[in-house]
Formats: sequence, structure tokens, C-alpha cells
Amino acid sequence: MKRRDFLSRGWWPLWLLAVSFVSLVAVPAGGRTYRFVYCSDLHYGLTREFRGRSGVTASEVSRAMLAAFSQLPSTPLPDDGGVGAGTLAGKPDFVVCTGDIANRMEKGVQPAAQSWAQFCRDWGAVSDIPLYLVPGNHDVSNAIGYTKPLTPPRDATSAAGIFNRTMRPATAVGEADFDYARDRVRYVVPLDGVRLVMIGMWPDTLARGWFEREVAARDSVTPVLLFTHDPPDAEAKHFTNPIPPHGINARDGFQNLLADTCSVSSPEGNPHANWARLSAFVARHDCIKAYFHGDKNYNEFYEWHGPDGSIDLPVFRVDSPMKGEETSADERRLSFIYVVLDTRERRLTVRECLWNRAAAPGPLDWGDVSTLDY
Repeated sequence: MKRRDFLSRGWWPLWLLAVSFVSLVAVPAGGRTYRFVYCSDLHYGLTREFRGRSGVTASEVSRAMLAAFSQLPSTPLPDDGGVGAGTLAGKPDFVVCTGDIANRMEKGVQPAAQSWAQFCRDWGAVSDIPLYLVPGNHDVSNAIGYTKPLTPPRDATSAAGIFNRTMRPATAVGEADFDYARDRVRYVVPLDGVRLVMIGMWPDTLARGWFEREVAARDSVTPVLLFTHDPPDAEAKHFTNPIPPHGINARDGFQNLLADTCSVSSPEGNPHANWARLSAFVARHDCIKAYFHGDKNYNEFYEWHGPDGSIDLPVFRVDSPMKGEETSADERRLSFIYVVLDTRERRLTVRECLWNRAAAPGPLDWGDVSTLDY
């Protein structure tokens, strides 16, 4: 596991057929303890080596991970000084997954419609707790096009599916009707004493404006845990193409996933000005206590200081079960993140849960841990 700065060493997934999409009114802060699974980057459509076989599908790997979730109620947490230390992990109250449900449809990867159908079947098999979703860059690129050829050229099924499941429009958006400029995923899950703010894909100018109007203006005090796909220092290529006519094309290499125009002209550059706007936003809203993301496909617990070192934002990155930088080569490191959150004491502990230690079904193990007092 990679880690920086503040790291301290140390089932029931569901298919939410009706996401608990709740109002933005703050809940009185009486406080209680919540337990939840955090995962990301499922990448349906890919295959990998898994438990002695090659070519194992993302569907099979996800089902194995879901089976591991069901072991949590009988698995003790480590005696690490964190929230809930030494007690049973317990049944999760909910699951959060921050996108890349479908892999991009390159090089023979199946259409997004097939990936979404497999995801709904697998995760719908265990449906007694909420699942909160946001889209990832693969989901969106399948819908709007990419800098390289896709087959089919567009398939918005997973992007539209995530939008419909989370935002619950009066009329569901069909694959052919999905409009990324309009159909953005942004919602709040108010808990007792804390709010989960779900943003796809990154807190760009549209998402920041929504947050200030619909979240901070209504309650600027109750703590916020922010969940999104991209890291705070999102890659330049994810921003809108700054080169006229600003489209998605192989020459320029920009993917137009974020509303902000990229501040640098190379998709491989470092868009410090874009990052600085996010840093200033976080500084204005001290209710934002932590930032959770996927995309880069390894676990890392770190602090983001912004491009000018002006903030100290705790960040938690989670690995992918299909294309992890480390776990692609060593499946014994496959993991998800398990969070135990005490809203009365304003304390949370993030633990790396290793679910495939023997490259076979077996007991869960614990890896790195970080506890945050907020």
C-alpha cells in the first residue's frame, strides 16, 4: 500500500433498487456509530488472474468480494486503537462505490450495457443495505466518446444507470437520451451528525457551485465526507480541452469529463490553476473533513495540501479489484476499505480489509489503518 503524510500504521453489499436519496436538510447531531464499506473501480468487462485461473471476469471477482463483505459481522477488528478496535466489525450500514462500474469499450472490451447488466445482477443478489454510487471516467467516456476508438462508439448505459439509481428523475433517462451536460450525479446522504456528499466525477466548477447553493448555504456546520472518483489533483486529460474547437479527439488528448477548461495545453501537464480552485473551495468550507476517491487503483491514506501548500485535507484512496497497480500482480493484496465512524466523538477509522490473503476463500485480514479526529 502506498501512503503519505498523516497515515498512522497500524452484506451486504446491496443493489439499491431505490437509493436512499434524501433531503439536504441537516440531521440533528445526536451522534452514533456507522460502519461502511468503501470500494471503487470494479471495471466490468476486464479479466484477470484470480485464484489459480487466468481470464477470470470482473463479475466473478466482484462476487467473491461481495462474499467477503458477508464475513464482516463475524470478523474482529484489530486492536489498533481506532474506532471499534477489538470488537466485531459488524454488518455494514451501507456501501459506497465511486465509479468505473464498466470498463471503457476499447480493444474488444464488452459494451457498457453488458457490463451494467452484470453489475446489477451481481450486486442485486444481496440487497438489504443501501449502495451509494457515483460514475467514473470509464462510465462517462463510454457515454460521450473517447480519444481512441470505442466499440460501439458510444454506450451510455452505465452512466445513465448510475444517474437513474442515484438521482431518481421523474422519468428515467434512457441510454439514447443521456446528456452528460445535464445528467450529473450530485447528492447528499445525511446521517446523524455527518453528511456524505456524493459528486461525480470531481468537484469541478459546476459541482462546487451546487455545493455552495444546495449544501453549504443550508448548513455550513455539519461535517461533510466527500466521495468522488478523481483525486484532488485530477489529471489534466480529464478536464475540458482548452484547444479550439475544444472537442474530444486523438490529437489533443483531452477527455472533456470535467466542466472546467484545463489550465494547461498538454494532457500530460499539471493543471495547477484548476487544482488551486479546488484548494480554495476546500479552504472556504471547513465543514469538509475528508475526501474519498478511486481512479488511481491503489490504497493510499494521505493529506492533500493543494498546489500552494495552503490546506491539509485528509484523503483516502481505494484500490481496484481488477486493475490495481500492486494487486494485479499480487492478488493476496486485494482489499476494500472498511470505515467505522463515530459521529458523537467526531472520529473515524479507515482500515484496509484484505479479503483474498490465501488466493482462495478464507478469513479476512487487516492491513493499514488511519484514524482521523475531525
